[in-house]
Amino acid sequence: MKIFIFKLQIMKNMNVRRAIQTFTLAISIVAFVVFIKNKKEAILLLWMLSFSFASLLVGRIFCGYFCPFHAFDKGLGYIYNKVNFKKIKTPNLLKKEFIYYPVSIMLLLLVVLKIFSIIMPIKIKLPFLIIAFPILVFFTSDLWHNYLCPFGLVMKLPSLRRVLMPKIDNNTCTNCNICKNICPTEAIELNNKRLQIVDSRCILCYECEKICKFDSVKI
Repeated sequence: MKIFIFKLQIMKNMNVRRAIQTFTLAISIVAFVVFIKNKKEAILLLWMLSFSFASLLVGRIFCGYFCPFHAFDKGLGYIYNKVNFKKIKTPNLLKKEFIYYPVSIMLLLLVVLKIFSIIMPIKIKLPFLIIAFPILVFFTSDLWHNYLCPFGLVMKLPSLRRVLMPKIDNNTCTNCNICKNICPTEAIELNNKRLQIVDSRCILCYECEKICKFDSVKI
């Protein structure tokens, strides 16, 4: 127990945490490519879905540290910032529940069917989740992470605990809205004149923590 608490204390250090996150996300994108190339997508999806359901216990650790789509998006975001390229904002129509829920549910069903193909004669040859990459290339991150991702659909369920979740200290926060504006998944909202992070939307990218000039965002 003491070792676990010690590790959590280490992870509160932003530089250490970001280094670990960069490493694990790099591994995730390499693993994604290797599994797809070797036609082991079903095993890959089983691993990803298992991590998604683990969010019921520990929150969106999968999103922050092991998701290949987050890894791709984070790397792409770094490049786009350097060349000052702006993505297309998610159309309001696609934020409607009657639009995005059927799509994300359909993708989740395809994930489940693909996993069952390990033990059943089900054939889904097309690696359908590669659709995430062109979406992340052209549209703002929230379209995939908030609305279409089938794993994100699972992680919207309530969690017993959200490990390594950033929080805003309203005692030092000046409501400058810089963190709100930079959040890629629109997870920061102004409620009762206080900025708050919506747990179910936060993918643990820590951009808010990085940009805050007043050290008001902490783990």
